[in-house]
Amino acid sequence: MVELRQLQYFLSVAERLSITEAARDLQMAQPALSQAITKMERGLGAALFDRSHRRLRLTPAGSSLVPEARELLARAKVLQATVGRGGPERTYLRIGCIASAVSGLLPRVLPPFLAAHPQTVPVVREMGQRAQAGALRDGAIDVGICRVFDGGADLDAVRLTDEPLHCLLPARHRLADRTTVDLGDLAGDDVVCFPRDLAPVAHDTIISACVRAGFSPRITQEAGNDQSISGIVACGLAVAIVPESTTRLRIDGVVHRPLTDPLAVTPLSVILSATAPSAIGTAFRDAVRAAA
Repeated sequence: MVELRQLQYFLSVAERLSITEAARDLQMAQPALSQAITKMERGLGAALFDRSHRRLRLTPAGSSLVPEARELLARAKVLQATVGRGGPERTYLRIGCIASAVSGLLPRVLPPFLAAHPQTVPVVREMGQRAQAGALRDGAIDVGICRVFDGGADLDAVRLTDEPLHCLLPARHRLADRTTVDLGDLAGDDVVCFPRDLAPVAHDTIISACVRAGFSPRITQEAGNDQSISGIVACGLAVAIVPESTTRLRIDGVVHRPLTDPLAVTPLSVILSATAPSAIGTAFRDAVRAAA
């Protein structure tokens, strides 16, 4: 049985890819944190980190655990607040968010919104745009952040911005020393991409950018989150074309470069229920639109 405390330790290490840095942030001894992670791996029967390099790397099992751990800890936070809160009534803001926006847009817009709405308890769930649409229709979330979405008259989508695309390259890639990359120069490379059923807009945007550059990408790997895509690139198995926000992840063995094509962008949108929008979801949508 994995404990919440172990998940917190795991996420701290996964986000920093360093036992030393995570131990410092958690204010605990480095050997104790290392032992806790090893104990968790034994309990799960799988290695979560590859320790064979100078800097830690997530294994495929570790990469897949990151979004699940975030969601479990978020739900635990809601449960604790529900049974133990006192004082003024709190309002829950349930946000469905694609992975790149969790590391990109959300850290910029959520803290000031919470400062202006101190009784709001945020619950962030990483999910694809189709899952967001279903969750909005079911009343399971208040607002979604995704790419472009045309989900019908019962959902209200507002386009926020266009985010430039970058390429992720293995550190020893032949183009790694360039400051920018012409997408056409990647025509002969294997590519790792988001599955279309999970992220249709991101997938199609990447395909279109490659076709505009004169080639059809050779997609040999698929991964459903930014961590996994970056890990595959770090292994030297493929290159990736990703939103700029994905490059905020620090992965040893990966370099990122902007593309020279000014049209290589991917949209970012916020969606609400058009038939029964929540007041807190509407307020957050308006704040995000103003900040974007």
